[in-house]
Amino acid sequence: MTFNKEDTDYTLYLVTNNELIPSGLDIYGQVEKSLQNGVTLVQLREKELDTGAFIARARKIHELCERYNVPLIINDRVDVALAVDAEGVHVGQDDMDPALVRKMIGPQKIIGLSIRNEEEMWELLKSGADVDYIGIGAVYSTKTKKVNKPQQGPNGVKRILQLISENRPSLKSVIIGGLNKYNITWALRESQFGNKTTDGVAVVSCIMAQHDAGRETLETLDSILVGFQRSNEHVTKKVNNSDSSVVHFITNSVAQQFSANTCIAVGGSPIMSENLNEFDDFTKIPNICLVLNTGTPKLESLTIYQNALKAYNANMRPVIFDPVGCGATEMRRELMRSLLSFGHFTVIKGNLGEIATLAGINGENMRGVDSTLDLDIRSAVDKFSKVAIDLKCKIEYCYVDGGDPLMANITASGCALGGVIARHVACVPYIDTFAATVMAVSTYKEAAYRAGLKSKGPGTFLANFVDELYSVSTSRNLENTHVTYM
Repeated sequence: MTFNKEDTDYTLYLVTNNELIPSGLDIYGQVEKSLQNGVTLVQLREKELDTGAFIARARKIHELCERYNVPLIINDRVDVALAVDAEGVHVGQDDMDPALVRKMIGPQKIIGLSIRNEEEMWELLKSGADVDYIGIGAVYSTKTKKVNKPQQGPNGVKRILQLISENRPSLKSVIIGGLNKYNITWALRESQFGNKTTDGVAVVSCIMAQHDAGRETLETLDSILVGFQRSNEHVTKKVNNSDSSVVHFITNSVAQQFSANTCIAVGGSPIMSENLNEFDDFTKIPNICLVLNTGTPKLESLTIYQNALKAYNANMRPVIFDPVGCGATEMRRELMRSLLSFGHFTVIKGNLGEIATLAGINGENMRGVDSTLDLDIRSAVDKFSKVAIDLKCKIEYCYVDGGDPLMANITASGCALGGVIARHVACVPYIDTFAATVMAVSTYKEAAYRAGLKSKGPGTFLANFVDELYSVSTSRNLENTHVTYM
């Protein structure tokens, strides 16, 4: 293999762990399957093997890597790397000094260094050590390796990328720690600093621990490529110039018909499905968004919700979460907590009581699925900013006035809003989610205001509201609705 370290592709970086391999499989088979399906860099990490056994294993792994023109990095052990003529060495903060490693392996080999926080990044920058790339992590919690430092999350990665961008832009980086095909795309997008992204993703268990390492490699690589593509998308597609959005509803039975009608009125195309076998196929549809409404949970609902969330997260499709009545019972509260810790939501919508439960305040102020909480707007903003902070969201506030009191007298007016938001969010880049959500809520309230002017009661309001929703979404005339940014 002809090797030039300047040509190294860090996109999908496999770090081996022999202890994770399923029974009946071995490290050589797992590594070769990954190489056949898109791994671009391999690190052999062995903490328990004696030197002789480590060298023997490294030689075999190196032969595999050379067959597929992929560089091999040895973790920590410079002597092993020299013995097998590996392409590089990766060291941690408690291992050999990178400057000494460089003296030993020469200028043509790769050196990687683990960076766990901004302080360590500053130390590297001040030292001027000749390091080719850094491994930033752990991004999320991981069971693969004992981590003594707090997880950084995407925001921590972003701060380190900022330091690289401003001080040493040629330095390469990969992110590592708790990453898999379900969260990689979001981690890549959320960690981007301006136009600066990490150069790749390092993974362990999501390939090494899998029975079909080849298939998992392909799916992990797909998630990485989607993440990079979405992160670099600069052209904003406006809602009113877009093709019809598809809205996949997993919603409560009471709201299905009204949600479908309002979705169609604003130009969306609704699909109702709780069939696990369809979720992956749905995510391949352009301009699709999932509405996950937990209004009528059953014993099997958590499995359905989690599988849908996995599929949409893996393909970087937006998800609207409506935790209906989440403060009404302990079962609903536990369901909400499970979903919040399981995956990523693009928009979380709810009434005052539901959002209060999310924020951990006044969680008992629910009557069935209705809120009994009474707060003025400023108090609500102050209290509920806790949700955005805890969930590491970007903090933006606005208040949309308008609407009509009759909205509170018809069933599913809140649930149907989720579908209208989904129709708007589905066809814009992620960065425009907030603006698309504001547009959706403004459209909804404008339609309600107009419907209220011509309605005698809830019955006539219901029909008039759908008509006005269609009219407003066509004209985008929001003359009776005002948005106040706070």
